[in-house]
Amino acid sequence: MNFFGFHYTQGENCFFLNSNLNKKIFHKNRLYSTEKKIFFYLKNSRTKNTSLGPKLISNTEKTQENTTSENFRSWLLSNNVFIYNKSTWGRPPHPCLVSNETTDEGEPSGRGLLAYKSIQQNEKIIEIPENLVIKNDFLWKSINEDVELNEYDSLAIFLIQQRAAGEKSPWKAYLDVLPKEDDYGLVFRWKVSDVFFLKGSKIIKAAIFLKEKLFNQYYRIENQVFKKNPLMFPPSVFNIQSWEWALSVLFSRAIFLQTIQKLTLVPYADFLNHNPFSTSYIDAKEIPFSDTYEVAMYSDKPYGKFDQVFTTYGPKTNLELLVLYGFVSERNPFDSVEVRVSISSQDPLYGIKKNFISDCGKIDQMTFPVFYYQYPKELYEFLRFCIVNSEDLKENNLTDFNFEKEDNLLLERTVRKLMMTTCEKNLKEYTKITEEEKIFSLLDTKISISKNQKIAIRQRKCERKILQRLVLNLQKSVI
Repeated sequence: MNFFGFHYTQGENCFFLNSNLNKKIFHKNRLYSTEKKIFFYLKNSRTKNTSLGPKLISNTEKTQENTTSENFRSWLLSNNVFIYNKSTWGRPPHPCLVSNETTDEGEPSGRGLLAYKSIQQNEKIIEIPENLVIKNDFLWKSINEDVELNEYDSLAIFLIQQRAAGEKSPWKAYLDVLPKEDDYGLVFRWKVSDVFFLKGSKIIKAAIFLKEKLFNQYYRIENQVFKKNPLMFPPSVFNIQSWEWALSVLFSRAIFLQTIQKLTLVPYADFLNHNPFSTSYIDAKEIPFSDTYEVAMYSDKPYGKFDQVFTTYGPKTNLELLVLYGFVSERNPFDSVEVRVSISSQDPLYGIKKNFISDCGKIDQMTFPVFYYQYPKELYEFLRFCIVNSEDLKENNLTDFNFEKEDNLLLERTVRKLMMTTCEKNLKEYTKITEEEKIFSLLDTKISISKNQKIAIRQRKCERKILQRLVLNLQKSVI
């Protein structure tokens, strides 16, 4: 799994930053222990209404929002983006309209695109000209050739520059329609009371890993670039807060265009929300008889009038969706829970097995994804490797033993019992939060919970559901 250009794998040593890491969570720029007066949430939740329903906004805010949307629409039109809802000479009407409030699975999904009319399968949904695609080709260039900047770095610096430029920025209309600072629901920006509801989930570790990498990357660039050029990069503008904002924008909105192999921001196209069942990808497409391209997407199915039109962000798990985008999907067919298995140090063959697995380029602790409907055969092969003994091997070496075969009934029964024990151990990590199930089922105002807390409860529910189903299947197989 890749976060912000950094590879993250739970089983790698670099992931476990220290033995108590899983007991800590981020709040602003500090780490807090989950053991510090966690009860304050339940005390305050009964007196402070956070958000079970849509966010209420004043008439002034509504007017400002409409003005911002209209400015963005005018900006798109002035940059040759065809969004007319009426046909013109040789062109059908644009099939979509922007809605500031959409829902998916009964939950608010923010701004999105709705079908303005009936849409046919394979109909073009969007077409954005190349000049509106933000990429690092024409962005800020390092004045020091020795400084290495990846695409995220360059785009983040550009976003910070353009936001600071205000009215002078040609991208102001686009930046104005982006979510406000507090509306980015990425886990590493959650409050401590929200993160507590993820207790037991590996998402906490992933969020900590991502935030530490984000901070390390900022301080590296600050020392190599910002501090050496304070006039070009004033500290009041280029600071850790603006860097966190810029990376939040990129994590949640950047689109990797496969055709040109570049990470980009594509105004208007990034209004499309994700659906795990969609097969419509946003990508660059060459314009015939031209040396330029456009960014386009075609519908993967018919849409009725006012249906929300979706794209896909790829086959991502809920962990990736929540950490990088700030939401989860209970119907996600790609969701999985990572299960970690290791060779017992008490195994009489531990030394032999460790050397063998090392020669294979692996380590003695491995992590496997478990899905709701399936689990990888590699998991069972590794479990067989972990528990095989001298009697099973007989006179054979480990290199001669076929770990793919299931003909040893006693070994298979032991494997399934071990797998069931591992899942049950993982389930115990999801300690019962007071009134959790009651909170999740209530839609009235008896107990108020924040949007992030509700997402956290849904995520824990999805993870437990996967593990519980696997345990049930294993129980049937060992009887």
